[in-house]
Amino acid sequence: MEDFIRIFKSPTGDVYHLTLSEDNVLFSSGVLEALGKVHVAGIDLRRLSGNHVAGQDVLSALVNEIAEFFFQNEDVILFYYCDFLNFIPHTTKNTLPPQEYRSRLFERMFQRYVKQHGINKVRLSVVEVNGVNEKYYFHVIYRENHSVLASMIGSNLREDFNK
Repeated sequence: MEDFIRIFKSPTGDVYHLTLSEDNVLFSSGVLEALGKVHVAGIDLRRLSGNHVAGQDVLSALVNEIAEFFFQNEDVILFYYCDFLNFIPHTTKNTLPPQEYRSRLFERMFQRYVKQHGINKVRLSVVEVNGVNEKYYFHVIYRENHSVLASMIGSNLREDFNK
């Protein structure tokens, strides 16, 4: 599977780097065997410069790029880890940990896109793992015909990160 890379600039001048590439590092040999011809593509989104709140236009551009990749690749499952490494400028009170904020935002972006485009048979599973001092959030986007594989991926993530 070929990497999908996009760099774009927001109207406020912030620069984003989006990469979707095959990512099997976190999965057991059993999951990898079960995948067969199905690829798991990790979503890596980074802000290269700027610190403005990402507006609806930026969020829509991001989700459109991710959707373009997903719908061009029939045998792919997308995987997104909501990290806590970078500060998230946003207008709401910072009462949510960064991972949870990113998780909720990503889920809403997905739901909005699916509703606006009348998409059926595509699902998003949120895998929430209780770590030692924090929660980890993973998102798995898949077609209904890959639901067994998505479930295996979620179970694998829970097992590995609950250790």
